[in-house]
Amino acid sequence: MADQMTLQRLLDHVTFGHGPHFLLEVLLLQFAGVFLTFQFSSSLLVQVSNPDLFIQAYAATSIVFLGILFLFTAKMRKRTFSSTLYTRFHLIVSVFGYLVASGVIIVFGYILLILTTTGWTSLNRLDYVFSAMLTVLFASLLAVGYHARVVDDQPSRDTIVETISAWQESLSWVDEDERSHAKQEAYDEFSDRMDDLSDLLSHAKTVEGKQLRSDFEDWQEHFDGHSELSKETIIRGQGETKNEQLAKEHQELRSIRQRLRILAGEQE
Repeated sequence: MADQMTLQRLLDHVTFGHGPHFLLEVLLLQFAGVFLTFQFSSSLLVQVSNPDLFIQAYAATSIVFLGILFLFTAKMRKRTFSSTLYTRFHLIVSVFGYLVASGVIIVFGYILLILTTTGWTSLNRLDYVFSAMLTVLFASLLAVGYHARVVDDQPSRDTIVETISAWQESLSWVDEDERSHAKQEAYDEFSDRMDDLSDLLSHAKTVEGKQLRSDFEDWQEHFDGHSELSKETIIRGQGETKNEQLAKEHQELRSIRQRLRILAGEQE
């Protein structure tokens, strides 16, 4: 079970919670495209008069595709509810995952086709640079495809930020004057923002996002069962006199708020 969860977390770096089926579908199509291209090509190796020029062109094109890959991957992670994916390190992990997946296709669909027909001696710098360009191109296409899925299924970045920020601000209801009409209105606003946040987290698809949703729902269930005074204690924290249950729920709230701040871009 733990190994399966770890594997799913790794897959989330590429699929962003949208499952491996699309990944396999695209990779198979890419393999078929490469295989058919060379299967029906009259010449597997294109002879050029100025290979250095082509090497420079392929290298420059690879850089452009790599920029596209980073751009779309960075945009996707900001539409998930996994705070870990928001870090720069895990962005690099995601990009590397796309490159590895596409690289496997190039190795089996391009290089091996050449090796089986002409052998190692026919491979040169141009072939390697061309293979690298194809790898980055396929990785970019895969990222663009997943980005389209994320955009269709996930709330917009603005919605995520606005909903989280509104809920964080609504916690200030505890600072209103006791038994005042303003405090009741602020509490009602807090309740509404709580529902909005719960609805937002229902869109979580990654392992970490689902864990955040579960943690928030469990905390909300316990929170709703307390009196108003206890609710204030949970939000404010306690002084010298401590109730272990309320203290535990306060710590859970702090953990949830910290993760939500990262999602809202307030902390990275």
